[in-house]
Formats: sequence, C-alpha cells, structure tokens
Amino acid sequence: MLDFYADLSPNMKTSLIVVVFVSIASVIIGRKVAKLKPTDQPKGIVFLAVLLVEQLNDFIKEFYGERWKTFTPILVATLLYLVFANTSALFGLANPLANITIALAFSLFAFLTIQLGGLYVRRPKNRIKDLATPNVLLMPLNVISEISTPLAMGLRLFGNLLSGSVMAVVVFNLLHILGESLGTIGAVLSTAGNISIASVFLHPIFNIGFGIVQAFVYFMLLTIFLSMAIEEPDLATDE
Repeated sequence: MLDFYADLSPNMKTSLIVVVFVSIASVIIGRKVAKLKPTDQPKGIVFLAVLLVEQLNDFIKEFYGERWKTFTPILVATLLYLVFANTSALFGLANPLANITIALAFSLFAFLTIQLGGLYVRRPKNRIKDLATPNVLLMPLNVISEISTPLAMGLRLFGNLLSGSVMAVVVFNLLHILGESLGTIGAVLSTAGNISIASVFLHPIFNIGFGIVQAFVYFMLLTIFLSMAIEEPDLATDE
C-alpha cells in the first residue's frame, strides 16, 4: 500500500488526501447534525455546513424539481472536492487539476454522469429520441456535442488553474525584481529567495480566487447539462 502511494504523482497524492479529508469531515459533521434536536442552534463549523447544504439544496431544486434528492449528493460531493482540491496549494500541496490526466478524468466523469443520468431518467429509447431532436439528420452533431461539452469542462479546469499558477509566478517574480531594483527599500520588502512579503497576500488571492471560482463554474455547468439530459419533452418544448 505504501509502495503504491509512493509511486503516485504529487497531484494524485493530493487528490487522495482531499478525498479522504472530505469523506472524514462529511461523516463527522453529518453525525453532529444528526444529533441536533429541532430546538438546538447549530454553531461553528456545523452551522456553516448546514447553511451551505441548505443553499445548495435550494439552488439544485430549481433545476431538478422533485428529483433533486437523486442528484444532489453527487453534485455537492463534486463541488466540495473541487473547492478543496483547487485551494490545496495554500497548504503546500500540488494542485490535482494542474495534472492534465486528472482534468481529463473529470471530463470523463462529467460525460458519464450526464449520460447515465439521462439514461436513468429518460430511459434508453427516449434518450435516443432526444439525441435525434429536432431532426434525425442532426443526431451526429448532437452526439458530438454530448462528447465535446464534458471534454471542454475538464480542459477548462486544467487551463484556468494552470494559467492562474503561471500568472502568480509572473507576478511574484516581478515583485522580486521590483524589490531588488529599489535597493534598501527592496531589501525590506523582499524576503528569502524570490518570495516577497506581498506574495503572502497575493498567494491566497490567486489560489482562492481561481480555485473556488473554477470549482463553482464546473459545478454550475454539470448541474445545467445534467438537468438538460433528464428534462422531459414537454418541458423542452414549452419554450
């Protein structure tokens, strides 16, 4: 087991750490919530967890109606993983989604979630009819769209997080060069190596800003496209 873990890439190691952390935290908080009485007021992390879940539940209900309980667990779990994975650099860990392999795995995950969800709700026969709408001649284009959309979602995660890391490195290096050019003042503003005091404030901004925003964008896209895959014909034609 240890040999297997040692052979993994830093990104994959971080991914496993995030999965274990989210799983354990969810179980612990879930048990605390289960012990609450109707008259109890949640506090601390339990209050934040309850508030977050309520907000996400209300948001997902708008897309799925009475089926929201079926799809909420996988959507919320995906969002939680991405939030912690995309901000893992704050704790000195390698960002999982900076690895193209993991990003493509999320493309596959999105594809399977959308297609299996559509097949489960609409059934295979109706799902095929949906792909042949509005004309059977357009079915190949619809199939290509069903494949390209999840692929773009995973690549979006990889590209945006990678560009955020590149921008952070560029800004940090520019600050270091600026600090050196200022002489004595630069010596005060600059710490060891090429790390400036300003990076202490900018590093969280880059990681939190790019990480959480991209996590929510992926969550939004998955929610929307999955809801479209399970949409009933009468809802689709009302507009």
